Amino acid sequence: MKRTGLIALLAVFLALPATMAQVQTDYDHDVDFSRFKTWAWMEGTPAQSAFAQQRIETAIEIKLAEKGLTRTDGQPDLFVVTHVSRSTEKQVDASYMSYGGYYGWGGWGAGWGSTYVNVREIPVGSLVVDLVDAEKNELVWRGMASDTLSEKTQKNEKKVKKAVSKMFHRFPPKSKE
Repeated sequence: MKRTGLIALLAVFLALPATMAQVQTDYDHDVDFSRFKTWAWMEGTPAQSAFAQQRIETAIEIKLAEKGLTRTDGQPDLFVVTHVSRSTEKQVDASYMSYGGYYGWGGWGAGWGSTYVNVREIPVGSLVVDLVDAEKNELVWRGMASDTLSEKTQKNEKKVKKAVSKMFHRFPPKSKE
């Protein structure tokens, strides 16, 4: 019983990194974000699909507008740059099945069992959103997110919206924190 429990716990532990969405942000603590009013796109590393890239950009545009920033075709205060990548992580599922021993003439007899291991490759998408001070051409804020990808476009779109929402939840950051 102990071995079966250990194998099950190991399988759950190994599966966690591939199934947990992660969002992080960081910024220059010396920057006064209240001075940024306008923004424009700057080319970064686009998603493999033009549709996926458009969904990412739309989610970001909505959040920036909610935060009071206006997109401009002129000289912006900020450039917004996205970097999108796709990779794979391995997920290991292991199970152990045994038939216990038996009590016979000579005491306990041996049982038999078998272990099954299944290794799957899980697609993972990563999104980095950089905000660059257009005047100084310096990075002032970065949001990073990664999550497993679904075969269904609608699920991936929901994940993008959720990740971007989490990224910009505390934006703009308060200076000198």
